[in-house]
Amino acid sequence: MHKKNLVILLALASGAAAAQDTSLLAGGLNNNKVHERSFGVELGYAQRLNEVTSVSAEYLNEGHPSKHHRDGLGAQFWLHTPVPENGASFAVGFGPYYYFDTTTGFGAASDYRNLHGWGTLSSLSAKWHLEKRGYIEMRLNHTKTHGEGDSNSLLIGVGYELKNVPEREREKTERKGDRLLMVQGGQAIVNSFESERAAAYGIEYRDTVTQNMEWSVTALNEGHIGLIERRGAAAQLWLLRPFTDRTVLELGGGGYLMRDRINRDSAIEPSKTHLVPIATIGMRYRFTPDWRGQLSWSRVITDYHRDSDVLLIGVGKVF
Repeated sequence: MHKKNLVILLALASGAAAAQDTSLLAGGLNNNKVHERSFGVELGYAQRLNEVTSVSAEYLNEGHPSKHHRDGLGAQFWLHTPVPENGASFAVGFGPYYYFDTTTGFGAASDYRNLHGWGTLSSLSAKWHLEKRGYIEMRLNHTKTHGEGDSNSLLIGVGYELKNVPEREREKTERKGDRLLMVQGGQAIVNSFESERAAAYGIEYRDTVTQNMEWSVTALNEGHIGLIERRGAAAQLWLLRPFTDRTVLELGGGGYLMRDRINRDSAIEPSKTHLVPIATIGMRYRFTPDWRGQLSWSRVITDYHRDSDVLLIGVGKVF
């Protein structure tokens, strides 16, 4: 089911509506299962369909209440008042929410599980639109899940309406047929209560299909974290959106075929091969016509309670 949710998010990001914006919000959150308060952070991308409707894709981090470290991907349909050049607008949104919950069934922090599931995300939004495409937003979210605890969050932040980058500048950044070879380094972080981490690195090859679509193959090594040591190859399809004349926002998804050595000291079954989904959010910068820099965050989604986040910085050459 997580693959279906990824397709929904990719489809939203690929649209060609004239008015698109991105936002970053932060604030407080309450989880009603453990009755604790924590922080909340939301990163969103939206595009307007007409004067009173829009669609959006969001990443929501629901903080760290006791034994429930949860985040997720959401897609919402919005009804809103007409958006002024300067002044207030109000909106209500609703849609599916696919969550990743680091939790435990036996009370001990060392005994964690990575649960995945579907829920819903409902939102109320108030924005004050500023000159030069910026706005200030206050948003109230309600996430509803099945047995893992609902949450309410009140977030405040800023957003920016993306301008249309001139075609001549877009062609300097991404052209059909461009190929890119990139070396990457960073960290892999296990989604546990201890958040164990190790050095990670990768080598990525990309091919540009259109100005808004690419595919890639990455040789990835997540390093040695406790009893876990895994490496493999990931293939992803990417959707792109120019952010500035030199910067491109990226959303990717695909499969990761990896060899995981769960217990390197075991002679019975020291390693096992898995094919799991991977989803990535990134940003790429054009230094020169031939050289690129990239920052990316990938979520590895497993079915055996070993989800991980891979944070990488890369540099590559177009050829």
